Formats: sequence, structure tokens, C-alpha cells
Amino acid sequence: TAAMRDESRFIRDAHALKRAVWDPLAPHLRDAGVVFVVPDGSLHLLNIATLSGAGNTYLIESGPTIHYLSTERDLVPYPSSKLPARTLLALGSPAFDDNTLPAPVARRPFRGERSGCGGFASMQFGPLPAAERETRQIVALWREAARTGRTAGGRPEIPGRQTVAGDLYLTGRDASEAAFKQNAPGRSVLHLATHGFFLGDRCPSALEPARGIGGIASADPTSPPPVTGENPLLLSGLALAGANNRRAAGPDEEDGILTAEEIAALDLADVEWAVLSACDTGAGEVQAGEGVLGLRRAFQVAGARTVIMSLWPVEDESARQWMQALYEGRLLKALSTAEAVREASLHLLRTRREKEASAHPFYWGAFVAAGDWR
Repeated sequence: TAAMRDESRFIRDAHALKRAVWDPLAPHLRDAGVVFVVPDGSLHLLNIATLSGAGNTYLIESGPTIHYLSTERDLVPYPSSKLPARTLLALGSPAFDDNTLPAPVARRPFRGERSGCGGFASMQFGPLPAAERETRQIVALWREAARTGRTAGGRPEIPGRQTVAGDLYLTGRDASEAAFKQNAPGRSVLHLATHGFFLGDRCPSALEPARGIGGIASADPTSPPPVTGENPLLLSGLALAGANNRRAAGPDEEDGILTAEEIAALDLADVEWAVLSACDTGAGEVQAGEGVLGLRRAFQVAGARTVIMSLWPVEDESARQWMQALYEGRLLKALSTAEAVREASLHLLRTRREKEASAHPFYWGAFVAAGDWR
């Protein structure tokens, strides 16, 4: 809504938040070039770089580079001997209305439960024209970097379909749940440009306290509350090919919805970057001391070293522009993850100001990275 994107109102609110969250630390960070943040609670859902600076500026323009860690262990260098040759799986703009069942696969070890939430049952996913363009641009940048020798260990190509040994580019009906599950393990970069969702405002989670049948609490204070809600890992996911026809899928068939629970069951130990170019991919059930139970946690549990995700809904075209800048920084300028994320956000912010468009963080500040900063 227009109120949500009122920049002057945002800056006013961000000033108050900055005084509480950032200003007490600022005197100790004057000489810092990079600040690593291990957030807890609702701070997981805050992009500190979007806090207001002097005047009508933002912290990203004058402050240090800020990078999120899932734990302090993310600072430990990953053994270079264990890094795989760099290969890409780029999946974008799935055919949500595809009504063909995927080809049968020999193994289905990742099949998870389906959400029974009524709000989710009626959800429909619309086309994303910029997502297909985004995917093509990223593949082109990957090829350019390979041609100029900037991607170590990889010789990227763009076949329509290929084995895990090479790079894979999937759109339309090929951008399916089965294709992702079969081809994601063994890649070093996963890029998904599609619809994401978090059903926290529509469906109760099994982890919500004091939520029982009819709101009646147990008479025994020592007994745990009854589990009446959804598994929180079923409340977050990504829509892939056929998602709008998921009701027609049988119990042993893929339904086009890749849930966080299914992702957590994959082996993504080779993944350096999991880039989730979709809405609310950093959202989830926030648990004090446990982090956010959703897509970000699922990819981390599966083994991905860095997850790049959104903290709120993102526009199709703004996401495309941000992602293009991200990969240009990473592949062509050899920036670290933390630097590439910051430069992508700054690029969009400055571009919008040059065009005299709104510089509200809604357009440039949704994406953050968590995990390995290198």
C-alpha cells in the first residue's frame, strides 16, 4: 500500500529503531569495515542496513558493511580442498498452471507432508515475467565469468537439461519440484526466481504457545500444550511448476510446492550460495534462541553455507534488477558475499534516486545474506 511505502514515515520510524538497536553499539564500531551480526528473536527480520542515517540517508550509505551469521561458526573458513567445482542450477518463472504430472522418478526420499491450512488451499500463483528474464541474465553472467576465467573450477554451459556434473537452466514446465530435488544436490550455486510464501498470518503453527482447541489451556501447568497447528516447516515454501493444480496431485506425486520440510531433507552440503529470489523467503516462525523456522533454516539444515533471502514481499522487476547487480558484483567484480549484497542494494538505491523515484527500502532493502560472508 502507499502508506507502507511512505519514505518519510519510514525514516521517522527507523530513527527510533536505530536509537534502540544500533546507536548503543556505534561508538565501538567506528573503525569497523564489516560488522557481523548473529541476530535473535525479531531481529532476524530486520535489515539493519535500512536504518536511517544522517538526514534522509540510510545506514547502508555511511555505515560499515553488515552481514548476518547463523552462528559464529560461519566465520570459520571452509576447507578449500572440499569445495566442489562451481556449477549452477538456475530455476525461474515456473509454469504454475502446468497440469501435466512430472515424469516418475526412481527415488522419492524427499516427499514431505502437505499443509492442510485452509488459507493455503485457495492460494493461486500468478506469472512472473521478470523472473524468466532474471534467470536468463544470471546464466549469461555465469557464462561471461567462465569465458573470462573469473569462476574458479567451473566451465559453465547452458544446456536445456544435463546431469549434475554440468550447469542446468530450467524455466516453465521444466522448473518443477522433481527437477529441483533431483538436480540441486552437488551444485555450488542454487538460484530460484519464483513465488515464495509464509503462511504465519493465515495458519496457526504447532509451536505457538497457549494455542489449543477453542483456546482452552491445559489445567496441568506441567504438561505441554496440545499440538493442534501446522508443522512450522510446512508454513514456508516455494511455488514451482504445476503449483496451481496441486489439488490434483496424488499422495505419492509431487504437487509443485517445495516446502521447507522437503528442502531440509535434501543433501545440499556442496552449496555455497542458495539464492531465494522470491517473497518472504527469510520469514518464518521466530523462536527465541532458535532463530527462524522456515526456508532459511531449511537450507541451512540441508548444508547450504550462505542463504540469500528476502525479508518482505518483493516486486518482480525490482528483484530482477537487484539480482543482476548481485551477480555482477560476485562474478565480474570478484566481490565477497557481504560486499556483493551491499553493492546490489546501493546500486538500486542510487538508481532510484537518479530517476527521482521513491528510495523507500521496500524497493532495495528486502534481500540479506546469512552464513559464510566470503
